[in-house]
Amino acid sequence: MTDTAQALQAFWGGFGIPAYSTHTVPRGAQLPYITYSLVETEPLRSATHYAQVFCRATDNAWLLRKVDEIKTALGDGVMIPCEGGLVSLRPDSPFAQIMVDAVPENRCAYLNLQINCYHL
Repeated sequence: MTDTAQALQAFWGGFGIPAYSTHTVPRGAQLPYITYSLVETEPLRSATHYAQVFCRATDNAWLLRKVDEIKTALGDGVMIPCEGGLVSLRPDSPFAQIMVDAVPENRCAYLNLQINCYHL
């Protein structure tokens, strides 16, 4: 796992539910969980980074609370230390979108961020 991958796992895994990089969700994983894109940028360049929060609920209340928790943790931006430098995450616009699932009790919030990797 790269330094950036470890930093992203540490950040997204810090919200009290499992977190997986996109396309690595284990078969049979139980909701709720977070998925996130694994993006590494060239120094001084930003890229789009996204995360999705999935849950099973009859309304969006739990999901919106989790989105607010993540937004609070991000503030205007957060610097995550990693062995090779820093990973910067900041909210982009629009930050969160509630997505419709084919199964009504499955809920998803799509989060839009910008990422920069600063390697020392």
